[in-house]
Amino acid sequence: MQVRSKKIGATLLASVTVLSMALAGCAKSDIASESPAPSAQAASAASAAPSSKPALEPVELSIYYPGTEQKDKAVVEAELNKLLKDKINATVKINAVDWGNWAQKINLMSASGEPFDLLFTAGWDNFSGNVAKGAFLELTPLLDKFAKETKSQMNPLLLSGTAVGGKLYAIPVEKEMASQFGIVLNKELVDKYKFDISTIKSYADLEPMLKTIKEKETTVTPFWGGKNNVSLIPFEQIGNGAVPGAIKMDGTTKVVNQWESPEMQQTLKLLKDWNQKGYFQKDPATQKDAGPSNKAGTTFAQWQQLTPGKDAVLSQQWGHPMVQVELTKPYTSSGDLSGAMTAISRTSKNADRAMMLINLMHTDEKILNTLVFGVEGKHYVKKSGNIISVPDGMKAGQTGYSPGNNYMFGKQFINYLWDNEDAQKWEKYKKFNESATPSKIVGFSYDAEPVKNEEAAIVNIYNAYIDGLSTGVLDYEKELPAFIDKMKKAGLDKIIAEKQKQLDGFLSTKK
Repeated sequence: MQVRSKKIGATLLASVTVLSMALAGCAKSDIASESPAPSAQAASAASAAPSSKPALEPVELSIYYPGTEQKDKAVVEAELNKLLKDKINATVKINAVDWGNWAQKINLMSASGEPFDLLFTAGWDNFSGNVAKGAFLELTPLLDKFAKETKSQMNPLLLSGTAVGGKLYAIPVEKEMASQFGIVLNKELVDKYKFDISTIKSYADLEPMLKTIKEKETTVTPFWGGKNNVSLIPFEQIGNGAVPGAIKMDGTTKVVNQWESPEMQQTLKLLKDWNQKGYFQKDPATQKDAGPSNKAGTTFAQWQQLTPGKDAVLSQQWGHPMVQVELTKPYTSSGDLSGAMTAISRTSKNADRAMMLINLMHTDEKILNTLVFGVEGKHYVKKSGNIISVPDGMKAGQTGYSPGNNYMFGKQFINYLWDNEDAQKWEKYKKFNESATPSKIVGFSYDAEPVKNEEAAIVNIYNAYIDGLSTGVLDYEKELPAFIDKMKKAGLDKIIAEKQKQLDGFLSTKK
């Protein structure tokens, strides 16, 4: 991958100068990880209504995120309800939707007008499309009124980079501000067959290992097939990941259709070959939920977006040791600022209280860690400081609550750390952010409103093809040209021109 050598610090500083004007009033901050969170008591006092005003009426707030439903969800809800009663007088309902049904579920709920409150979103998860069709509330005034602590501690670039037309439609999670992609491998199988993982520099280098697993481990899937497997090509997506329009990671800023690139062709050829050799799970285009296989330890390798220590997190979540291999270098794209966010549905009947809950997720250590780790003493035990372990007699991933949503909400830097993780993990996250090569368009936020109808049509076409193409089920030599032709007829050229127009406008402000 060709990337610029200039490091991210200088670019972020320059970008803040331009972009923070869109969100005037954002307080200065160090990198998103570095500001200490206010105490739980301070957050509680700030969120509660002043004594001169009537007490808050009780409300119930729903939280939606993609993942596997947890057996002890009701236990965790009860614990959160106790914590929230005196702070914002709210109760919560936690709703996990499996990844395969996530987009369809949220689209149907929004289109039908079903009331719900908080939901996970991301730039790659149709954020710009949802904003364009009015699925999310505009949050700028709510942030100013009900989440002042969150706004004051957050890097202003993070807020500016997730705004659309100078307005906020989701609150970004405070976490890493760069991307790195690679694979994670079942360490027990790596050790069993003495695989030298230092030789893995690309997908193709996995071939001998996948062949061995296929031949000798008949109950194990050599590589989990999924739509993310095409994301290793060196392009920076602009806007919705389902709508083509990207720039190469070589410093150029021409928007192109990455599906027409030689790099995509090469990747699709490899994936087709792997499917024919039986390296993917059975029916990979329809069997899209890797959760059960991950828990059972019956997948050898799979794509992941990586961060320092991601393998330790997955080892804890899945209940068996994993090891990671980085295939790209850390890179901060425009989309990395919107890699995980919390939105409020336009159908919410309690938007004020929902924003109060977002504020607590960013400032109240106990509330955030209950949401992501469960109940202390039942799902984890404190060892010292922010270090936790699995309770005696239990196994990792089998406590009844391990949702894997720790990167989806709030301020990740106040998350607890499992005892198998590096105690310096958050310090390494800071260094990871600082080491990343910045995109020339870092801080740019695409507005899909002018082409929302064309994008909606292309999303439907993309969904009809992506799983088959990315798992080799569809013959890319035959189906890729049909895929591209249908998108062009639906207005893809107009979309790419709009992206280029907005991008050129953004770049002109930086000269």
